[in-house]
Amino acid sequence: MRKNVSLIAALFALALCGGWIASAQNPEKDPSKTIQGNGTVLINTTTLCKDVEGFMGPTPVEIRIRKDTIINITPLANEETPGYFNEAVTILKKWIGLTPAKGLELEVDAVSGATFSSKALIENVRAGLQRAMRE
Repeated sequence: MRKNVSLIAALFALALCGGWIASAQNPEKDPSKTIQGNGTVLINTTTLCKDVEGFMGPTPVEIRIRKDTIINITPLANEETPGYFNEAVTILKKWIGLTPAKGLELEVDAVSGATFSSKALIENVRAGLQRAMRE
């Protein structure tokens, strides 16, 4: 049951992220995934999740994956209130050290007081990890 809920949540996050179908059809025009010379995969959710909003608008992240391990997740420019957003950003460390597949299974609760920002970050990370797993 718990895995079904996680799978449904991940699929729902993908459905909310505009452009993922188009990017799958035209991977050469998809700026959301790049691979550096050292093999590090960078996922940028700016275009991938442009419709996923926190309290004040989109909350994109950059996910770095090396050797199938999430090594860093960095919030990108946004319009969130810094004090609340800084609280929400603390959840990003929960994915560090996991594989993208394990990261998608992870159930992360929103930070009380920064619920909108937290939920948007969670959706961005999940959609980014889904993108990382697609060729």
